[in-house]
Amino acid sequence: MSKKGKKSSNMSTITMATLLIVLLGLGVFAMIRPTGTNEQTGPNIQNFSYAGQPSIGNPNAPVKLMEFGDFKCPACKAFHDTIYPQLKKDYIDTGKVQMFFSNYQFIGPDSITAGMAGEAVYKQNNDAFWKYYDAVYTNQKEESQIWATPEFLIGLVKKHVPGIDTDQLSRDLKNKTYQKEVEADNQLAKKSMVRSVPAIFVNGKEVEDSLNYDAIKKAIEEELKK
Repeated sequence: MSKKGKKSSNMSTITMATLLIVLLGLGVFAMIRPTGTNEQTGPNIQNFSYAGQPSIGNPNAPVKLMEFGDFKCPACKAFHDTIYPQLKKDYIDTGKVQMFFSNYQFIGPDSITAGMAGEAVYKQNNDAFWKYYDAVYTNQKEESQIWATPEFLIGLVKKHVPGIDTDQLSRDLKNKTYQKEVEADNQLAKKSMVRSVPAIFVNGKEVEDSLNYDAIKKAIEEELKK
């Protein structure tokens, strides 16, 4: 075969390979990219009802911040450990932001258990919920392990959340008293187009980078100017 023939054959091979890569790339993109009329093309803005959700901060605060989270989620723990303390210091404790928590418990069956325990604690005492929130994330175990059992969570509450009737909590977990509330929160998250946790909404508008304090701060400051 001539050198010219070899070059032509090689070019054809390269062209076909390039085309295959492009087609495969388009195929992968199509599988990942949401389809249909509800595709998100701009900011994700929701009109939440905050009723029935645990809250911390001034009820008359001009800014409402909603966190969707899973108690087994490592990224949610990172939010709790690094973002939440600064957010609390700068905005919640100063009366500018009222923060709410809504379940999006999906990592494992014990995520639901942790969510139900949170609901049970909240129903006893709203302020106690935030001690539970701190305790669960501070003592979070490996994501792949089944660790958020009733026994573990009741022990955690006994140790870190004073004033809670743990016998009632035990009954609530055994009877799955608040499973419907957790499931309703999960449906709210899906309806609100939450695709990952933690998801942070500031006055109903989702912050794209929920683990970037500057991004959250910018969203809050924009709302405070209104």
